[in-house]
Amino acid sequence: MHFFDGIIFGIIDNGVLIMGALFGLSIEKYLPKYFHKGIGTVFGAGIGNAVSDFLGGTPIAIDFAWGTFIGCLGTLIFIPIFVEIKKIKSK
Repeated sequence: MHFFDGIIFGIIDNGVLIMGALFGLSIEKYLPKYFHKGIGTVFGAGIGNAVSDFLGGTPIAIDFAWGTFIGCLGTLIFIPIFVEIKKIKSK
């Protein structure tokens, strides 16, 4: 039975991630030029991953789910830093 539970979890987990990435792609044109060229998609994927990890953590414990969600969102602050590092290295 765990095999089929894993399939359902995988569908939901990746489905939410893909929806987040597509959402990020759709709003990218409204973001400052700094965030163009796929950065909106990366943010969307990060948010989608945070939501899907939250949903995956709820059967374990709600505080675990919230902790995972906040931890995932916390990593999004590194995206602009990585973009700047890439710009510096490409000069």
